[in-house]
Amino acid sequence: MESWFSSNVNVAPKYGFPDTTTIAMDSWVLTFPRAKIVYDQLIKDRIWQNEPARLEIAKMLRKKKLLLPMMCFDLPFGDLSLPVQTQDDDYINQRVLGMSSDLDDMNAALGNFVFNVVISGRVSCSGKDSVYRVEIKEVGVYVKDSYDFNGDQFLGYWDDSDNSVSMWNALSGTGVSNQDFRDWRSQNGKGGDFRVFSDVKRTSLSLADVFFIK
Repeated sequence: MESWFSSNVNVAPKYGFPDTTTIAMDSWVLTFPRAKIVYDQLIKDRIWQNEPARLEIAKMLRKKKLLLPMMCFDLPFGDLSLPVQTQDDDYINQRVLGMSSDLDDMNAALGNFVFNVVISGRVSCSGKDSVYRVEIKEVGVYVKDSYDFNGDQFLGYWDDSDNSVSMWNALSGTGVSNQDFRDWRSQNGKGGDFRVFSDVKRTSLSLADVFFIK
């Protein structure tokens, strides 16, 4: 919120510089049980190799010109050490984490957000014309969110006397909504919407996942 107040005016979908340092997967995101449940389930389900993910992987490899007819090669793809915002165009699946009924730090900071999945591995010809072997060796998961105050959303009753917030008790403070932030932006010429990314939590697969693209 301090970043939003201090930034020059940007209104989504025109965002300012992304925040890539505030949200950390291991030390913050996954300390919330409801986030850990969603993360553990997407790992258990191996959502990087289901049918929707395979279609996205094929699109990503074609965009990178790694699926070229009549060419036989063995090339790497994906580099999970790169800055997260540069990898974001290549995510191949995601899971949404919605807000809970209890107001906690995660609800206040992020609201609804997504876990995005990126991969690295190798692609090669399979010995048949226009059939390619894709080998996934490493998986990365990160949080992506938009920090903005667009749309109609009630943000609770805020009490600056004791720094408390309630979503239900109208006697516990002043009602605050997205409109209040937009009004402040209009009056002060500050208030910049921005993207939020966590770091990439990387998992090396002990046994690579393999599938074929025609």
